[in-house]
This record gives sequence, structure tokens and C-alpha cells, in this order.
Amino acid sequence: MIKIFRQIRYKLMSEGKTANYLKYAIGEIFLVVIGILIALSINNWNEGQKTKDKEQVLLGQLKQEFEDDLRQLNDKIAIRNRIISSCKVILNTLDEKLEIENDSLIFHLQRTLYTPTFNANSESFFASKDINLIQNDSLKNLLSKWPTRVDELVEEEVVLLNHRDNFYMPFLNKHIQIRDLFQQVEQDLGIQDLIYPQGSDRLDAFIGRTNMQENVNRILQVEDLEDYISFIALFSNIANAQSVPLRTHIDLILDQINESLDK
Repeated sequence: MIKIFRQIRYKLMSEGKTANYLKYAIGEIFLVVIGILIALSINNWNEGQKTKDKEQVLLGQLKQEFEDDLRQLNDKIAIRNRIISSCKVILNTLDEKLEIENDSLIFHLQRTLYTPTFNANSESFFASKDINLIQNDSLKNLLSKWPTRVDELVEEEVVLLNHRDNFYMPFLNKHIQIRDLFQQVEQDLGIQDLIYPQGSDRLDAFIGRTNMQENVNRILQVEDLEDYISFIALFSNIANAQSVPLRTHIDLILDQINESLDK
């Protein structure tokens, strides 16, 4: 093709047809520019398609991650509801000076030991994902707010965790044998299935119950018990209250992801 153009150009120049040569030159330039533009267009389309493919992969990963987060969050809310329910039983027993069997009290006390935490790595969320690939501005805006939403919940969970480890556990150790409480955690079928993956080993076979003769009810006579239980109930409620907007946020993210997939 280039050889043909050269031959035509040479013939026109040799014949002295300057006007025709100028027209030809302009046409040749036009054809070259068109060719360049087509090549650039094809290249841009290819690059755009690669970016689109990467975005779809990222969206699929995000969908799986946030669906897992939603399941985890709902599980933690359910656990806290059980904790709150047991706290109410203990507080009502104290308020009404009711009698309660040892096993029943152990059952409700052991639930107050559990402090569910939402395991979402918000600090490295953006570091591990190229959010700039996402074209949906609404989705990017929701994702940018995600770490803050998680931190709001984690703050309440940390308060409750510190209370349990630094104050509540030492209190229980001082007033009762807590081996039975640990063993009862394994017997509480409503919780253990959420703690252990299906088919994994469980610890109840060797924790066992204490052989010491004791009346767990004696802890009901300790004035500080209702303070500790009230604290647990309060901050479990607060954590659940913080979980509700977080769950709504996840739902909005998933809606936007589904809207952006395969567009």
C-alpha cells in the first residue's frame, strides 16, 4: 500500500500536476489520521474492556465479602439477644428475690461471658482493593464510609470485652467456681454451633464440671452482681443498636454491587 502511494505521488509530481498532488497529499494525510484514530480507538476499547473485566472481578469479590459480613453480623446480633435475655433473667431473679436452680443460674451466667465481636478488617479495606476501578459513584461513596461504620460498632464491642476480662471475670473468680460456666458454654447449643465450624472438635469432653460442692446461688447475695450484669446488658444493647445501621449499610452496598454487576 505504501509503495502504491509512492508511485502515485511520483507520477503526479513528474507530470507537474501540483493541484492534484496537493489534493492527493491531503487525502493521504487524512487516511493516515483516520488509521491512527481507528487504532487508538481499538486500543482504548481493549483497555476499557480489561478495566471493565477487572471491575467485574472486584465486584464479585466484594459481593461475597459483604454477604459473609452480613451473615456474621446477624449471628452476632442473635448471640447478643441471648446474652440480653439471660441478663434479664438474672436481674429479675435479683429484683424479685426468686429462687433459681444452680444449673439454670450457671446456664444464664455463662451466656454473660460471651462477647461477640464483628471481625471486619476495616483498616486495610482500601489497601487491599483497587476501589478506583469501580464506576458506580454511589457504591464508591458507600464503600468509603464502611470503615467508619465498622469502627463505631467495634468501639462498643471493645468496651464490653475489656469489662469482661478486667472486671467481670475476676469478680466471678472471686465468688464462685467458674469451671461449670466454661463447661456450660459447650452445652449451650444455641451458641456453640456459631463458635465452632461444622465437624470441628469441641472442648466439653475434657472441661467437665467441678467436683467441688458449691451453691452457685450464693453469688446472688453479692451486691455488685447486678452492676456487672446491668453493664453487660446495656452495652450488648448498644452494640446491637450500632449493628442495625451497619446492617442497613451492607444491604445498600449489596444493592449497588448487584446493580453494577454485568452492566
